Amino acid sequence: MSLKHAARKPASIRRLLRMAGLLTWAVVGSPHVEDVLREPALLFTPRELAWWAAFLAFGLAYWRNARSETVTRDGVVMMGIQSVSALVIVATSRTGVDGALLAIVAAQAPELLSQRRAMLWVLAQSVAMLLVFVSIYPLSRALLQALIYIGFQGFTLGSAIVMVREAEARGELARLHAELQATQVLLAAREREGERLRIARELHDSLGHHLTALSLNLEAAVHTAKDTPSAEHLRRAREAARTLLSEVRETVSALRDTPAPLLATLRRLAQDVPGLTVHLEIPESLVLDSSEATHSLIRCVQEVLTNTLRHAQASQLWIRIVPTHEGGVRVTTRDDGRGAQAPTTPGAGLTGMRERFTRLGGGVEWRAEAGKGWELDAWLPAERRADA
Repeated sequence: MSLKHAARKPASIRRLLRMAGLLTWAVVGSPHVEDVLREPALLFTPRELAWWAAFLAFGLAYWRNARSETVTRDGVVMMGIQSVSALVIVATSRTGVDGALLAIVAAQAPELLSQRRAMLWVLAQSVAMLLVFVSIYPLSRALLQALIYIGFQGFTLGSAIVMVREAEARGELARLHAELQATQVLLAAREREGERLRIARELHDSLGHHLTALSLNLEAAVHTAKDTPSAEHLRRAREAARTLLSEVRETVSALRDTPAPLLATLRRLAQDVPGLTVHLEIPESLVLDSSEATHSLIRCVQEVLTNTLRHAQASQLWIRIVPTHEGGVRVTTRDDGRGAQAPTTPGAGLTGMRERFTRLGGGVEWRAEAGKGWELDAWLPAERRADA
């Protein structure tokens, strides 16, 4: 049975739903508690023992699901226990209010299953509830009781579906916002790099050309004015022109080779990510010599952010970027998400990230175990970061 990969609900909503479910569970059990307190011998009858066993099983299974922050296969098992327990409670109860427990199950179904499977689940338990009512009540009363609780289930199911869709929409919006923000950061970095290259070309093509012509003319003037009083001044002017031309060439080379501002770019990527707290650890002095390496590192962080928002169902992400003893750089990331039930098949983003790092002599590895989050380890060597 496939699981519903629903977006994580905000903590405040989860607490509210948890309390509402527990309150309903407690209200259903209160008449039996009063009966047992008034007549303790009731507790030892087979019917009452079956009711209490099912009631406690329902509460424990619901609490297990309510405490879980992620969608797992165990959640479906716990929901199945709740459905069976609720039907046993309905069959062994004397109060007629126990069908409300099935509405609690209906509220969980859209988060654990696809919408179609959730509706089939609620339909199946509603039919089972009707059969139970028919077996213990006259037909008219059984139909009335069943219609009341089917209505409750339909209402809670519809509300839960709307809530799950809104949560998924918020998650998608957060992911798109993070991608847009990352794109803006990278475009700004590219724009700055383009401006540097434009200035470098202007210096090389205009100022460099004129300084070269000036140097050649001064060289000719020095030879023409040999053994004249002005020869020394011309030689000094020639050396000054040569020095200035050399400095212009060094400036042009520096402008072409200057990589994007790594620290500022990564901080802008990591700040204000909707629904995700990013802990970025990076040395203030870290600078890569290669523009391609810097761009690959920025893209790596962007892909980690996107994957965490899209797949991990995480609220915390830790990113650590440190220089290695060999002069390279290493990136390690981990989140507090759900991990993966099966081996991860790399998509276009992870494949592109690995290709970039491999081309520069580095590598990318990742691990994703169920319930342990997603971890990434990437590195770039020093010797391959010198080429711009």
